[in-house]
Amino acid sequence: MKNTKIPVIYIIFFLFVMALFGAFLFFSVTKPKSYFNPKITKIESAVRGNIKTENFTLAKSEKIYSVYIKPVYIKKTKKKMFVDLFSIYTGVDKKTLYKKLKKYKKRVLLAKVDLKTKQQLVYLRRILDYYRVFASVGGVRRAYDIESVVYVKKNRYEALFNRVYPYGDTFEPFLGRYLKDRGRGDNGIEDYYDNILRPQRNGIIIGYRDVAGNVIYDKNSVVKYPINGKDIKLNINLVLQRRIEKLLDEAKNLYRAKEVMAAVMDSKTGKILAIATSNRYNPKHITKKDIPNMKISAVRYLYEPGSVMKPITFAILLENKKVNPYEVLNGYNGHWKPEWRKTPIRDDDPFAWLSAENALVYSSNIVISQLALRLTNRQFYEGLKKFGFSKYSGIDLPYELKGVIRSLRELHYPIYKSTTAYGYGIMVNFIQLLKAYNVFNNGGVAVTPKIADVKSEAKRVISAKTAGEMLRILRKIVLKGTAKNAYIDGVFTAGKTGTAHVSKNNKYEKIYNSSFFGFANDSKHKYTIGVTFLDIKAPFPNYFASQSAVPLFKKIVIIMRDEKMIGD
Repeated sequence: MKNTKIPVIYIIFFLFVMALFGAFLFFSVTKPKSYFNPKITKIESAVRGNIKTENFTLAKSEKIYSVYIKPVYIKKTKKKMFVDLFSIYTGVDKKTLYKKLKKYKKRVLLAKVDLKTKQQLVYLRRILDYYRVFASVGGVRRAYDIESVVYVKKNRYEALFNRVYPYGDTFEPFLGRYLKDRGRGDNGIEDYYDNILRPQRNGIIIGYRDVAGNVIYDKNSVVKYPINGKDIKLNINLVLQRRIEKLLDEAKNLYRAKEVMAAVMDSKTGKILAIATSNRYNPKHITKKDIPNMKISAVRYLYEPGSVMKPITFAILLENKKVNPYEVLNGYNGHWKPEWRKTPIRDDDPFAWLSAENALVYSSNIVISQLALRLTNRQFYEGLKKFGFSKYSGIDLPYELKGVIRSLRELHYPIYKSTTAYGYGIMVNFIQLLKAYNVFNNGGVAVTPKIADVKSEAKRVISAKTAGEMLRILRKIVLKGTAKNAYIDGVFTAGKTGTAHVSKNNKYEKIYNSSFFGFANDSKHKYTIGVTFLDIKAPFPNYFASQSAVPLFKKIVIIMRDEKMIGD
């Protein structure tokens, strides 16, 4: 008789094993009610673009990271260990940490940290997990989360980054600053190119995570990378910029000026290689006294330019064939009282007779006034407009004021025509003058000044012949006239001085705006350089441009030669 008990035992054993496997499979795929789904969503913040020169970064964004945790994730017996170590790594006060962990039951922000600290916290998280500091919730141990955003409300968050200015007040206020509370640039390049610099889109990562807080990248994960703001590259030569700023600081004190400005522009391309002021501020440490310095005077301060307008008037005369540079005119020994004026027109130096071009060389108000009367009101008006006066210069700086010139009706009268000819009754800004003078050094073509490395617009203003003639006369001013101090061996320098009384409460005071706009050229390079002292109070004769602006111009050219920017 066969034994049937053995197969039955096998069958029962097989069924038992299958039941165990089925139970294991069931509990493996079925989530208990208390089970915590470890799938998470992380927002990766986009950051603002950098502002750079060829070799330096003037403004950059450094990410800040927020550290979040639910207090329930920390074992009560291990809380002290967690607080002690977290405080050491982040510098957050222990009492503050205990208070947060006790007060909040939901997810709490423990700290905001920089990149270096964030990396240290990732390491600390592994150490804390090794010592079982984190409790198991729903079968999963959760540590703290490190995010690049801070959560304001549900589905609302703010990107976290610091705007860093490594060189302090260098290139201010032209660089501007970033307003964190408004999320945009304020003034200068930060403002003008805000739409390019600002972050475009935050990134998002969705996936399951491990206990170390890392997302497991598999077929279930979703990754969209952040789109940061674009970088802006500037034409600025930072070494030249900083050296000029130092010169301006010294000049402001020496000549008792309210402000001193200077700029260097490539005459062919319009690239601004340096634009500086004595009145700067540190964008990260603004004080009450810095507030006036936040205004960019180069485009927002309007003033009567004085004698630096005379070459513009002379060029308009040449274009309209109203003057021969070699014709001789009466200088009236420095004192001319025409019938249409209540007061005489005076010159600093009494000349009996002067050639037309020498009216520029020796800066004669009397002769340039006589010449200007030859222009019709429309010829003068349209000539000034062609040179860019009463128009925006196009420089990439915000809030420019375009200035004022006499109207067509006003220029019909001799008194207004003559005073405009030598730079009174017309309001301009510093950049407008720089752009206008550049025409003489660029064959009669105006180019738009640009601080950023972007394309400049070009437009012919006067003929190449007129520009060449003006350059010859402006060179003569350096060789024989009011700008002898601008002469430098081995470099072609030319330009015009201007010293203008400053009007206060409709009365001209013994305060002056002193300027020199000119050129520094060699066989390979052409530069247009402007220097202006605002409200200069230096004693006689130092307030004259020949004694203040011209020597400063020369020092700038010498720096450029030192930096191998000019000089064969």
